Amino acid sequence: MSLGSAGADDLHTLAAALYALPPEEFTAARNARSSAARDAGARDLAAAVKALRRPTAGAWLLNRLVREHPDEVDDVLALGVRLRAAQGTLGAAELRALDTQRRALTRAVAQRAAALARDAGRTVTPAVLAAVEETLRSAMVDPDAGAALATGLLVDTFSASGLDPVDLSSVVAAPGAARPAGTPGAGPGAGPGGRRGASAARAAREEQARAQARRAHDEAHAALVAATEAADAARQRATAARRRREELDRDLDRARRAMAELEERVADAAEAESAARRSQLAATRDERAAHDAAARARRALERLPPSV
Repeated sequence: MSLGSAGADDLHTLAAALYALPPEEFTAARNARSSAARDAGARDLAAAVKALRRPTAGAWLLNRLVREHPDEVDDVLALGVRLRAAQGTLGAAELRALDTQRRALTRAVAQRAAALARDAGRTVTPAVLAAVEETLRSAMVDPDAGAALATGLLVDTFSASGLDPVDLSSVVAAPGAARPAGTPGAGPGAGPGGRRGASAARAAREEQARAQARRAHDEAHAALVAATEAADAARQRATAARRRREELDRDLDRARRAMAELEERVADAAEAESAARRSQLAATRDERAAHDAAARARRALERLPPSV
């Protein structure tokens, strides 16, 4: 269902007026405006208005903050730009200082929102205050979340990590028609700081892109340095390994020559052993022959008659 540009303008005007109301007045006012649009023949507009959701307590506080204290919202978005730009460019101490500033600012602005509720005779629970502070923090880390906050048309609080995109269609009223509060053509209740909020959000996206490009360059340079150092180290190891192989080749040649000499000496010793064994066998045979001759002589002597 398309409203067309004029219908979208009407929807934004009506939404801006509705989300400026106290939450308890929202539903009745929304139904009345939807019926009026239907009676005027604007059926698509009537259906779109009827689909607008009542804001949670935290969303109502943030919408009122955008309308009544736009400068403080701008401060939140501007610090978000600085924080995103600082990633990968500042040292740990500077980053901690910025993070401390972020915590202090989100706490202070959340307390300002709580003061608005108290001025309106409302009580803000710790859970609602925590949700408001978390939404302010998320608007710093995610430029699209910051732009959503600046519309003044939140229906719920949200949390962004800065890594994965937030489904803003579920937290901003009439996302197809919504414009940041204060842009040309915005309806009643749009605060004067919305234009600055949208500009800050655009600047945040641009600065984030630049910061990402710088980080990518730094990472690529660091990878090149690491790869060069690794290549140099590998070349040094290869040179050392080649020299060690050459040393071992020389040791192996010496060992082979020594082994050849030992093999020759073993062969000579084997020949000497064989000759010695042959001599031993011959000597043994001569010994036996001499023993046999001696025995024969002794027997012959014994057979002779005794001398007179």
